Amino acid sequence: MSSIVNTSEVLPILRAACMAGQPVRRALDFLTGAIPDHCRPRHKGGRGEHTRFVAFGLTGMLSHPRFFHHEGVAEATSWCVGWLDDHRVDHGWPEVLGLDDTSLHQTALAVHGLAQLRDTLHELGPGLVLPGGVETTSMLERVEPLIDHGVHGLLYHRRPSGAWGWRTYVDTDPSPSKTALCLLALSAVASGTGPDGEPAYLDVPRNTGGVHGSTQRRRLSEAAVEAGQWLLRNHHRWEAFVEDDKDVQGTAWEHMAYALCTQAALRTGVNPRDPRLAKAWRLMNDLWDPEVGMWNEPGASGNHATIRAAYYTVAAYQEGLDRLTRLGLDEDAVAPEGDITTEAPLTSVELIDGGTLLITTPDSDCPVACKLSDRLFDLAKVVHDGPGEGMPTEQIAHILYVAPSSVPKYVQRLNQAVSAALGGAPARLLLARTVNGTGGYTWARAEATG
Repeated sequence: MSSIVNTSEVLPILRAACMAGQPVRRALDFLTGAIPDHCRPRHKGGRGEHTRFVAFGLTGMLSHPRFFHHEGVAEATSWCVGWLDDHRVDHGWPEVLGLDDTSLHQTALAVHGLAQLRDTLHELGPGLVLPGGVETTSMLERVEPLIDHGVHGLLYHRRPSGAWGWRTYVDTDPSPSKTALCLLALSAVASGTGPDGEPAYLDVPRNTGGVHGSTQRRRLSEAAVEAGQWLLRNHHRWEAFVEDDKDVQGTAWEHMAYALCTQAALRTGVNPRDPRLAKAWRLMNDLWDPEVGMWNEPGASGNHATIRAAYYTVAAYQEGLDRLTRLGLDEDAVAPEGDITTEAPLTSVELIDGGTLLITTPDSDCPVACKLSDRLFDLAKVVHDGPGEGMPTEQIAHILYVAPSSVPKYVQRLNQAVSAALGGAPARLLLARTVNGTGGYTWARAEATG
């Protein structure tokens, strides 16, 4: 029996292997017809009104963006957007229609797919009429509110620790797999770019938590980073395990946590060589079955090769390859400025006389002194004393009497000095931000005094 989920998992594997042509076209032909057909109630010949058919199907159809013009893809994508618009619940989407409880799994998948669709529409450009009469601008206007809805729901269920639980609305243990899924979804939303290179999503501080009473203010990039830190601190909980998802109805569902959490940690800037990932990499290598040409799935499958194991494993390997490419294959490379990275959070920063910063982190017993040159200390003080939303690069350059083109270099040196003071842990005191419609910098989320 053909499967929307398995087909949608195979398509990214084909793309990673640089395969297209007839296999991709046939898979897309199946998805465009199967998604609306499967989503019908069982008594009407469907397979049940499960959100996963839409969420996985949407992601599968968008896994090869250059095939978006293929017959039926734009229309089926528009159908998925309409289904998600019609069937949302308070904080996302349910596992299956008729349930009011939000599913973190399906909401994260839906948000991730919608972010992919937004990026594809931006690449196609405004006002383009696609086959079937779908127009890019009007579809984008339907997609963006749905992304907002899903993001609000994911953040509502975020724990103060930076993780997500395995169930919504009740105080369950944190779930590595659900945390990874939410991280990847928020990262996809925050990392997109608009048609002119501007951020596709305004990453401003938002309320997180709330389901259990207390709230925190976080940007999406900060929530992703803190989720990555939680995964690394708790790597022993997922590095060799699968995780059962009892929310998924009608089938036994296990997340390949060892691969999914590796992918999520890498997305936040972790070096693939980090020793905390070593056990997961070894397991993925050991699960390869050369006779079948696929990866085995540990757990309920009885160590049989499965598409799901291949999908999660290839995604982790691809993320690792992308990260190594961004790092330039350099063991000591620093992630590019503005990248979402797993950084040391700064609890407080005090500016004191003599060009010194006193930096406190959650893991430090006492403040760490960071001695700066006069120029770098002046830069820190200018941004610290400026408006809370940040300062444009031109204004910083004017106050410091330097060329605007020199400001990014000084910011990089300042952040490197802070990182060195913290023993080499990735950290940034100043963050690149759009300020009043132009490039600028803002103080990192830390309580600063001076």
